[in-house]
Amino acid sequence: MNIHKNARLTPLRREEMALSVIEGAFSKAHAARVYGVSAKIVAR
Repeated sequence: MNIHKNARLTPLRREEMALSVIEGAFSKAHAARVYGVSAKIVAR
């Protein structure tokens, strides 16, 4: 898989982020800060 060199999240990190929000470990806003993306990306 080709991952853009400036991509903030790889598929594995995206899954990790999503699971942390789904399981209630992080709020969407907190996950956005931790993973360096916007809240809009977390909501996806």
